[in-house]
Amino acid sequence: MKMSIVVCGRSLEDFLNEIERFHGFRAPGLVLGGFMVDWAQELIGPNVEADAIVETAYCLPDAVQIFTPCTIGNGWLKVLDWDKFAVTLYDRKQLRGYRVWFDLEKARSVPDLYDWYMRRVAKKDLPLEVLLDAILEAGRYVLSSGAIRVTGHFERKKKGNTQICPECGEAYPATQGATCFACQGKGYYERR
Repeated sequence: MKMSIVVCGRSLEDFLNEIERFHGFRAPGLVLGGFMVDWAQELIGPNVEADAIVETAYCLPDAVQIFTPCTIGNGWLKVLDWDKFAVTLYDRKQLRGYRVWFDLEKARSVPDLYDWYMRRVAKKDLPLEVLLDAILEAGRYVLSSGAIRVTGHFERKKKGNTQICPECGEAYPATQGATCFACQGKGYYERR
């Protein structure tokens, strides 16, 4: 039965191979995310210029980047670090679309999947193949969806003026002030 599964227009084997190529392994969250993206694409329909919003920084952004044209780099994917496993695809002009989420009530009937998501079982105690089989068997059953209208987080950032930092000599957004954030001590690193 699993061999007849088609996700995001790909055979199961192609779907899983793309995940492994992009992410490094067949991550359960990404496999589940693929089903979510597949359903959201079906709901929004073809020929819609869609943007995407994901509500977690883990795995789900990769599913969107693999199976849609929306990426962080092109600005069509927004990542909200809310730690909720949900994705929205929406028409970027009309701001209407569909949100698909992992439904915990439905997932209770798939104990391995529920326990994995709720971190009730250690990874070493739930083999990856068992978990992947549970996800593939469940498919969309553990998901819910609803029509939405986007009310925030949809603006595409426009690049502003650039200037050269007088301290480090690197280009940076002029909105950061007289020097770049790194030279102001607000960076993620310090020079050695």
